[in-house]
Amino acid sequence: MTSLEKSKKNKDINLEADLLLSQKDFAAMRKKPFKKEQNLEDYFDFLEDIGAFESKKVKAKFYDAEFEL
Repeated sequence: MTSLEKSKKNKDINLEADLLLSQKDFAAMRKKPFKKEQNLEDYFDFLEDIGAFESKKVKAKFYDAEFEL
């Protein structure tokens, strides 16, 4: 085995041996995430309720100062 192969082998992480995780942690990582179907109409209603579409556009200010790094 070459030194390159050895260094690559040493950098590989074995989750079950190298990290201090419990069996419960591993079971949670293997579990597929819950996919909730999203309703965009409800989301847009929420944005209207909080006034997200009513914000005023801020006018940009320009300064004559020069900036140097």
